[in-house]
Amino acid sequence: MPGLQAGLTLLGVDVVDVARLSSSLERFPVLEERLFSEKERSYCRSFPEPAKHFAGTLAAKEAVIKALGLGPLVAWARRIEVSRAEHGAPSVEVQGGAAVHRVEISISHDGPVAVAVALDLGAADRSL
Repeated sequence: MPGLQAGLTLLGVDVVDVARLSSSLERFPVLEERLFSEKERSYCRSFPEPAKHFAGTLAAKEAVIKALGLGPLVAWARRIEVSRAEHGAPSVEVQGGAAVHRVEISISHDGPVAVAVALDLGAADRSL
């Protein structure tokens, strides 16, 4: 990507309003499939309040997009997959391009919002 130096660490942050996302998913059910992988949908739907977890997952995807400077969500939503370890810690995998990025993420929920932070720890080839 133009202008980026090798070894540069980049940060991305995003906040998603849970009620707004829930309303959008209800009005346009196709959004769920367009934005989330089967694995992500299964995880989020396993909770009594799936919208809260969809919001956290979407915030994480947006934070990753910002940290890596990838571009619009519609182009990357299904190429970024957020998963959780057995103990609940989130991790992310970005598909596409030759670059292998080490990206750490954190997701939090508080009342009506979900927030996520992504930290790009660098890559040998930044050509996602």
